Amino acid sequence: MFINQFYFEKKSFILRLFVICLLSLIIYKQWIISYSSYKAYFFYEGNEHVVNRTHYPKEAFVTFTTSRQDYIDLLNVLLDSVHLFSTRSVIIFSIDFDLIINRTRHPRVTIERISHKQCGPTTYACKILAMISSEVNYGVQLEVDSVVSYNIDLLFDMLHIWPYDLPLGPKHPDDPGNYKFDMEDHKVKYRTIPYIHGTFVWTYRAYPFLRHLLKLMQRGAFTNANCDETGMNIMLWKAKANHTLCKYDPFGSSNIEKYEQSQSAPKCSPYCDGVYLIFHGQKESFLSQNILERILDPFFTYSEIYERWPNVTNCSRYCHTAFVTLHGNKEANVSSALLTRLKANIGKPPIQTLGMGGMKYLNDTSATCCYPDSKPSPIHPLLCEHYL
Repeated sequence: MFINQFYFEKKSFILRLFVICLLSLIIYKQWIISYSSYKAYFFYEGNEHVVNRTHYPKEAFVTFTTSRQDYIDLLNVLLDSVHLFSTRSVIIFSIDFDLIINRTRHPRVTIERISHKQCGPTTYACKILAMISSEVNYGVQLEVDSVVSYNIDLLFDMLHIWPYDLPLGPKHPDDPGNYKFDMEDHKVKYRTIPYIHGTFVWTYRAYPFLRHLLKLMQRGAFTNANCDETGMNIMLWKAKANHTLCKYDPFGSSNIEKYEQSQSAPKCSPYCDGVYLIFHGQKESFLSQNILERILDPFFTYSEIYERWPNVTNCSRYCHTAFVTLHGNKEANVSSALLTRLKANIGKPPIQTLGMGGMKYLNDTSATCCYPDSKPSPIHPLLCEHYL
């Protein structure tokens, strides 16, 4: 009887030890998923790695695209502008297809394929997935309908001295105001910064925040509003963020005119304050090409503000702008034309100011690209502090 009791206790001890080891393994695995700052784990079935990132650059532009030909055409113009105006590389995440590019034309490009199922129920979550998957220490997210300007690398300079663990975005010129339900759903009582546009920059410190945002989006959050853009704003408010970037990504087809004619065009109204680093929103590649051509060609008369500097423009609305990118070009030939025009305007001051202040350089302490509801941050001229 003593022997039977001994074997029973031994068997019970082994069983308890096995259960303890199994639980320890599960807890360790969950700890790794939750707290690793440099390994991207995704909240879909399997939690497997998306790509092998050992060959990635430490700082880069990051974008994503589907297989639509108009997007690929726009992407090529975006890559033209990056290779012309920046020293950094580009990481492209192609969704459910193998992207092929001209390596001679665009040598500083890394391409990885991801699946839509890894993003979640909306394609917009692929933007956040791409940012996390890049694992860069300093990243600038770009839309394919954008064209960058000659001073785009200012964003990386800013990121190198950004000390906090939150991503950043430029102030949106027109707050959509459609996020009340999401604020209530996530127990956010008030905004801490103005609504920012869905073009984001980040450092390695922001990955825990980004992974949490992606997890929420993969579970269906924020799909009733502006998806990634709304989600980023809601979670930044919840985190008590108090910084935004200047509006550095004006809508391309219209704002290139402000940039070109910067000092002589009629009064600028609205959206006059900002920094012209990116021109976005071109949904056709010929629009992006048009922006680029106008930067290159000083005699292109379509523009109003940027191209005509040093002739002063009286700006009354949407004036706080930093001409870093132009976005919103929906046709590749338009993006290409914009890029050509940007080439012609290399070296022009990028800061659009209110009234008859004209265009200013970033180091001009008499001007700021921050809106009146904020103040310039001592960290960097492109940063604005808010106390709403």
